[in-house]
Order: sequence, then structure tokens, then C-alpha cells
Amino acid sequence: MTSLMRPRPLQEFSADLATVQVFSTREEAGQAAAHDVASGLIGRLSQSGPARVVFAAAPSQNEFLAHLADCRDLDWSRVSAFHMDEYVGLPADHPAAFRLYLQRHLFDLVPLGVDQVHLIGGDCTDRLNRVCTEYEDALRQSTLDLVCGGIGENGHLAFNDPPVADFRDPVWVKPVRLDHDCRVQQVNDGCFATIDDVPLHAVTLTIPALLSAKTISLVVPGPRKALAVRHAIRGAISEACPASIIRTHAGASLYLDSESSALL
Repeated sequence: MTSLMRPRPLQEFSADLATVQVFSTREEAGQAAAHDVASGLIGRLSQSGPARVVFAAAPSQNEFLAHLADCRDLDWSRVSAFHMDEYVGLPADHPAAFRLYLQRHLFDLVPLGVDQVHLIGGDCTDRLNRVCTEYEDALRQSTLDLVCGGIGENGHLAFNDPPVADFRDPVWVKPVRLDHDCRVQQVNDGCFATIDDVPLHAVTLTIPALLSAKTISLVVPGPRKALAVRHAIRGAISEACPASIIRTHAGASLYLDSESSALL
């Protein structure tokens, strides 16, 4: 068990195989997700180890990662960390680089060794196929225990936007072209000043890679996510809303706030 406090949800229900919990605020949603993730990892590490975890980088994850980094009961020395996606062409020290985000919000705050953090080198534009193949090889070395992420305004999981999402993708990591709505979200999130500043391409883990994890934890706060949440939970399971696929995963949990759940 973890010493992290767990807020009580306003509502809890099932969406096919997935579990959905609604909290009053984004802070409470992130705190509850951190409690559950930490508890699950502590339980996993007590039985065997190490644990292999994929993390997303986005402002929607701020509260979750802050609480997770505060967990002192978790043996981070036995955790291997991966990240979910990265822009193509951004250096690792660019303010919007997902590698930098995860370093600042988690990896630098917990006792993870350098060899425990596996990052996508999106700035290697001259050998993207090799980057994807090597990262996929690293992911496939053993079972993924946990994916921690969110849902995009266009319903994407990672950078699997509707035009490129493939529920039966033959690969686990691939380069993609970002759609317009996805790039607009990056501006809405404050990561870039204008849409022209947002890269056109990224490297992403695919839907089958994400679904291969034993547990999926999705923290989805804020009013701009409400329509995507409704499509994901109440709409058809379709690549038109890639996040809808999580309803087929018995280990998937969604943590919403009152704003992101407003259209349910």
C-alpha cells in the first residue's frame, strides 16, 4: 500500500471493460490516479520485478506526475521507464520536447538511474526508421506492466490521431504526421505559441503497443476534453476516436474531472 491519500470519486461506472471514475477537480483526478498507479506498482514489485512503465508527456499529466513523484513508498530503483511519443526534429532541450517534460516532472524527481530511462530520440530525423525499430525492440524485451497517459482533444491515444490510428497496427512504434486538431491542441496547451511552430511529424507508440500493457491509466481533465471523452466512452469503438479502444481493455481506468465528464 502507498501512503498517498486517495480522494473519493463523485461517480464510478463501467464503460464496457474499462472503469471510469469522475472527480470534482483535476487535482483530485490526478491524485487518485497517482495513488492507484503507485499501489499497483508496489504490489507488482512485491511479487516480482522490475516493473516496466510507459509515461505520457502533457499538461494533463501535471497533477498525476506531481503526486506520483511524491510517493516515497515506491522502489523506483526497480522501475524501467519509457515514454509514449516525441516530436520529430525537436532537440532534447527544446522547451516543448516531451523528453524534457518528463525529466522535469518525474525522472529528475525520483531515484531512477540513467539506464532505467528509455527515451525516443525524435531529433534523429535522418534515421527515423532505425529509431522506431530500436525503440520497439526495447519495448518488446518483456511485458509492459503499465501505461500512464491521457486522451487528446481529437480522441487520440499517444500521437495516434484518427487519420493514422490503426487498431491492428503491425508495428509498435512508427513515425506519423500530426493532424490539424492535434497541432491546435499543442497551442491550446501552451506548448507552442502558434500552430506554425508545432512540428508536423512525431514518433509514437501504436495502439497495439499501448494495449499490450497489463494496466492502462488515463487521466483526462479539463473542458476541452469533454467531447473526446463522450465519443470515447459513449460512441462507437472506432479509429475515428482512437481512445474508444480502451473500452476493450479490462485493465483500463479513466480518471475524469467535472469538466471533462460534462457531456456524458
